[in-house]
Amino acid sequence: MYKWIIIGGGVQGCCVARGLLEEKAGNEELLIIDPYPGPMHVWQTLTKKIGMSRLRSPSVHHLDTDPYSLNKYAKSCDFAQPFRGRYARPLLDMFNQHSLDVFDDVSLEECWKQGAVNGISKAHNQWNVFLEDGSLVQGEKVVLAVGVNHSPHYPDWAREGEVSVTHVFDMQTPLPEKGRVVIVGGGMTAAHLANTLSNKTSVAAVSLVKRHPFRVEDFDSDPGWLGPKFLNGYEKVTCYDQRRRLIQQARHKGSITRDLHVQLKRQGSASRLKIYTGEVEKAVKGEHGFNLHLTGEQLVSGDSIVLATGAEACLPGQKWLEPLIEQCGLPCAPCGFPIVSTSLEWKEGVYVAGALAELEIGPAARNIAGARKSAERIVRSA
Repeated sequence: MYKWIIIGGGVQGCCVARGLLEEKAGNEELLIIDPYPGPMHVWQTLTKKIGMSRLRSPSVHHLDTDPYSLNKYAKSCDFAQPFRGRYARPLLDMFNQHSLDVFDDVSLEECWKQGAVNGISKAHNQWNVFLEDGSLVQGEKVVLAVGVNHSPHYPDWAREGEVSVTHVFDMQTPLPEKGRVVIVGGGMTAAHLANTLSNKTSVAAVSLVKRHPFRVEDFDSDPGWLGPKFLNGYEKVTCYDQRRRLIQQARHKGSITRDLHVQLKRQGSASRLKIYTGEVEKAVKGEHGFNLHLTGEQLVSGDSIVLATGAEACLPGQKWLEPLIEQCGLPCAPCGFPIVSTSLEWKEGVYVAGALAELEIGPAARNIAGARKSAERIVRSA
C-alpha cells in the first residue's frame, strides 16, 4: 500500500509530487496515476500543437521550490533570450526542460503508473483506486489533481450542425496542414493557433472567429490574487456562491497578452489572417467546404474548423468523482466543486489541487502559481 496516490500527472499533480518527494515521502511510498506515458504530457503536447513559444506567466512561476530557480537555470544552461519583456516571460522549451530536470532530481518518473482511473472508494483506513484495466491500487492518502482539458467545450452549433469540427484539446487529432482553416475562439489558445497557422505556407488561408473584441490583459487574473491584496478579503467570504462569483469576476476569461495581440494584427495587415467578431449562428455545408453564418450577416468560408473554445464548466473527473462524493458525503458548494480545508483536505486522507481547489485557493488555482500554492499547502500539512 502506498502512502500517497496522486491522480493526475500534469502541472498540478507533478508539482505536488515533487514537493512530497522532497520532504515527506520516499519514491516507493508515492504513486502518480495518469493516462499518458510521462509527466506533463498533455501540457507539452497542447502547447507544442498551438505553437506557443513563451509562457504568459513570469519567471518566478515554475515548479521548483526556490522562486529564482528558473533564472539560475537559464544562466547555467546559457539559453539565448531566456526571458522577454517587463514580466520576464520564459521560453516554453526552457520551462519544460527545467520542470523535467526538477522532477529528475527527485526521480519522479520512478513513481509513474500509466492508467485511467474509473473509481475510488474508502475501505477501513485506506483508499482503493480502481483503474480501467481492472487493476487496483491502495493508499493511505489520495491527491486529486485532475485537469479540465479532458472535457473540451463544443458549442451548440458545433454539436448540432452538419459540418465536421475538431477541438484543439483532442489529443488524437492533428491540426489541418492545408486548405482554408477557420479557428473559433478568442483566448490565448485560439490566438497562438491563429498565429502559428498563419505562418504555414501550406495553409491557404486562416480565419479567426471570436465572440467579442480582443480582451488584452497581461495575465489571466490580477497578480493581487496571488497574495494578501485580494486573498485576505476572499478568505473571509463564507458563502461559496459568492466565492464562485468572485472567481468568475477575477478571471480575464478569453483574454490575450499585448504581445500576442500585436502579432495577430501584423498577420492581419499582411493578409495572412482574417479576423471576425460575432456569434456563430450555424455551420452549413457548401459546394466547396462549408459556410459559417455569424451575427451581423457575416459569412466565413473554409475547409476545416478547429475549435479553441476551452473546457466544459464541469467537475473534473466527474464520472468517477460523483459516486465518491455520494458514498463518502463529501461537502460540495452549490456549483458542485469541493469545499475543503485550508490544507486542501476534502475528507480525511483526500486532498485536491488545481481546478478542484479553486474555491479555497482562488482564481489562480488552475495556473502554475496555483500549482505551487496547492503543493505548499498539501506538503505543509502532510
